[in-house]
Amino acid sequence: MANPPFPGRTPALRILDASVPAAPLLQGRVLLHENANFIPQMRSPLNGDLGGIVMTGEMAGERAFHLRASGYDGPLLIDIAAYTTHTATQDEPFLLDGDDLFATVDTELQMQKARGVSAALTPTGYIPPGASKALKAVMEQSQRIERADTIVHLPIDTVWLTEEYVGQLIAACERIPHPKALTPIRQFDPMEQAKDVPANLRRVVSERPDVAVLRSDLAALDALAHGALFSGIGADSARRHSIPPGEKPQVSKENQGGPQYPSVLLPSLMCFKGARSLDRIYMNDPPMTCTCDVCDGRGLDRFYDSSGEVRRESEDHNISSWSSWVIEIANRKPGLERKAWWRDRCAAAVDQYALENQRLGLSANAKAGFQVPAPLRAWATLPVTP
Repeated sequence: MANPPFPGRTPALRILDASVPAAPLLQGRVLLHENANFIPQMRSPLNGDLGGIVMTGEMAGERAFHLRASGYDGPLLIDIAAYTTHTATQDEPFLLDGDDLFATVDTELQMQKARGVSAALTPTGYIPPGASKALKAVMEQSQRIERADTIVHLPIDTVWLTEEYVGQLIAACERIPHPKALTPIRQFDPMEQAKDVPANLRRVVSERPDVAVLRSDLAALDALAHGALFSGIGADSARRHSIPPGEKPQVSKENQGGPQYPSVLLPSLMCFKGARSLDRIYMNDPPMTCTCDVCDGRGLDRFYDSSGEVRRESEDHNISSWSSWVIEIANRKPGLERKAWWRDRCAAAVDQYALENQRLGLSANAKAGFQVPAPLRAWATLPVTP
């Protein structure tokens, strides 16, 4: 059962008027991708001025309606995750209701608005590597959408963010007359697809300030610092990344079989780490602690539990931690000042890895310790330009 509404707030009016632009309602925010398999509850760590929610999954419409009925009045999107089952083609770039012979993109978007969303997200299929005709079809059909409340979703294979294809992606974005939302797709972390991916994602949002980044992890904050319209971070590991339709999720050897444990954001290291790994690393040592409102100085090894209650507390810790960085970004002037702060924050985290391993008595190359993620190192070292 959902928690009661936030004190002093009243349920939002459902704005069905398609002429209300999407961008001003979402600009500068970092939205939380919630798992639509669960009945939504209020998230107190989510910042009311800089946050919002994306209900993600097949039941997203029903869950979004439930969330509004519970009293949530913040920014809200529905992502039915069409890209998990449908591959965009030249003839069918969007996934429409197969039971409705008269279903159109407009009816799908209007249905989202009727369920209480702030803006409507196109049900775009997965766009494979180099599928130029599919991308062109998304672009051309988007040009026919006359609604101002629309965000064109671009669930792209991460190969589109490599040097070979990024120029084509930017050109397509230029010709889509609506705000765009990229969702990079691949197994594991999309930012590790190739060395040039972090820089090219920055390039896209820098050259196209009407582009957002959804269903991501801390890459969402890098994008926001470098000019993205808004961004989204998943509440759990499955909502932070997505894989191409038809593929089975690949997992690390450590996570194969048995209960699934939460992934925990380590604020000082700016990375997500599985609770099982943290339990192993800190088995004989005092754990890393956290001062966020959820943890209040407690150790970060306490999430080694597969229960729903512990999962939710770990997610709230994650939200509280990255929300504090969103506030820091928002408090700095857009452009060089904001980018420099984010670079310095990432660089400080990179330096912390050696210190934490040293505290644990581990060598810099020990596999048992903490390794700097390639995307974090890129964010800390890529040049900052005005």
